[in-house]
Amino acid sequence: MSEMFRTFICIELPEALKARLEALESELGPQSRGVVRWVKAGNIHITLRFLGDVEASRQAELRAGVERATAGVAPFSIAAGGTGVFPNPRNPRVFWIGIKNATKHLIPLQKRIEAELQSASFGKEDKPFSPHLTIGRARQGNARPVAEAIARIGFNDEPFLVEEIIVMRSELKPTGPIYTRLATLKLHG
Repeated sequence: MSEMFRTFICIELPEALKARLEALESELGPQSRGVVRWVKAGNIHITLRFLGDVEASRQAELRAGVERATAGVAPFSIAAGGTGVFPNPRNPRVFWIGIKNATKHLIPLQKRIEAELQSASFGKEDKPFSPHLTIGRARQGNARPVAEAIARIGFNDEPFLVEEIIVMRSELKPTGPIYTRLATLKLHG
């Protein structure tokens, strides 16, 4: 049996956006201690497809599927902006920043990736694609005041250019996940 890699496909964020996310998390820090675990800004990304454990022997096949999906796709602009929580503000479990301008390029690209992976027998995604940046998760206690604070602070739009799609490995550690690029696919159009 071949080695398994916990794998996902994503878009990484520019440094300027990561810096803004880090500043927001710092601003929310005092009122969220022990209640919310913030994602390290360097680890925040847009997940296009989470695959779970994939055999190392299928990594080339996975890359080929993503290459087919991205063929002919030119770099495009989207924006991070707005805040929200899942499932609802009364009982927030996940804190996020929204992705704007997703309907023209991002959502169609994600659908192409999904179709290619399904045809290559990588299974079907369980839930519909909802473009967002997960910035934190409730740990324990009442996270409602943090949800109210993040809604009050907000997050003004930060546009950025998407120029590559990443196939990423995730190793879960007690200190947080460690991400390693398995493949980088440049968008050329």
